[in-house]
Amino acid sequence: MRAFAVIARGCLVSSVCLATGFPAPLDPFGWSPWSSSISYRPANVLSATIWPVAVKRVAVLPLACGLVDVPADYFSAHDPIWRAALQGSHRAEFVAVTRADLVRWSGRSSVSAAQRLPPDFLERVAAFTGAEAVAFLEVTSFSPYGAVSIGFRARITEVASKGTLWALEDVIHIDETSVLQVAKDVLSRRETRSSAASELNGVRLTPSRAIVYVAGAIAQTLPPRKF
Repeated sequence: MRAFAVIARGCLVSSVCLATGFPAPLDPFGWSPWSSSISYRPANVLSATIWPVAVKRVAVLPLACGLVDVPADYFSAHDPIWRAALQGSHRAEFVAVTRADLVRWSGRSSVSAAQRLPPDFLERVAAFTGAEAVAFLEVTSFSPYGAVSIGFRARITEVASKGTLWALEDVIHIDETSVLQVAKDVLSRRETRSSAASELNGVRLTPSRAIVYVAGAIAQTLPPRKF
């Protein structure tokens, strides 16, 4: 909670609210605001009231993970999952920044949402990508055995104002009923499904598979876009 409070105090947007609804239409992951009431919904979300009209492109940085007991490339396979989920929110165009790009621009293969950034970092990313905002994604904790859980932190920062457009911090417990339910909600909307219940019956979700389902729900907490 202390880390999230720091994010909240640093927020420069003039009007923010706790995101409690999911106003976007169906996304490519098959999730919608009419999913079961027990489906996973992230906690600790801070969001602007409306997606800024001027933010048409967001540069998505590689997923950061500074955990010493996790191999550096363990979560790199999740990079395209998160970018696709953000793109599926239809708030803007979300373009991927590769780890090789980031090394060229900053000397780092990943950047934490909580660490101090070089003064011109946002401008440098914007110059190379044409983005008006930058998305930071980070794994904050990981428990791979027993009750599997993944701690996650994210932030989208506007380049021009340096203001926080959206921020989130949560711990995803893979075996919780709400996470399993969001997976069933996704599968139940796929035309090629056999049966959402039977596909997940007795099957324990792997962290990677769970993230595919949960990422779409997280992306729907972004500020609503005014059409």
